Amino acid sequence: MTMVKNEALVSVTGWLNDVKDFEWGRALKVGVDVRKKNHQGDWETVDKTIYDVTTDDKSGDFDQVKQVTVTGRISGTNVFQKRDGTSGFSIKVRGESIVPAGEKVQEAAIMGQWPTAKIGQGNPVDESAPF
Repeated sequence: MTMVKNEALVSVTGWLNDVKDFEWGRALKVGVDVRKKNHQGDWETVDKTIYDVTTDDKSGDFDQVKQVTVTGRISGTNVFQKRDGTSGFSIKVRGESIVPAGEKVQEAAIMGQWPTAKIGQGNPVDESAPF
C-alpha cells in the first residue's frame, strides 16, 4: 500500500490590495467580495473576506496586477481594527502559488501537484469513484 501525503489546499481569487517585500519573503493582502442578490434582483457587495498571504517566493512583478489567484494552506486567523473602528478578521494563508488572475496554470505545474492526472487526454471518467 502506498501512502499519500495528506494536504488541504485552498484556492482564492481576489483583489490585490497590498504587497510588501521582506528579507524572508513577501506578504500580500487579498480581498474577496461577498455578494448577494438584493430585493430588486441585482447583485451587490455586502462584505469582504480578507486573506493575509505570506510566501517565501519573491519572484513576479505585481505592480500592474489588480487580481491574483492564490493557492496555499490556511495557517490561522487574524483580528484587526477596520478604518471605521469596528473589528474585522482575516484568514492567514501560506501561499504556494500566486499568479495574476486569468493567467492559466501550466499543465506541467498541475502534473507536479497531481502526477497521476491525465489532463486533456480524453480519458473516460471513473464512475466507481467513492465521491
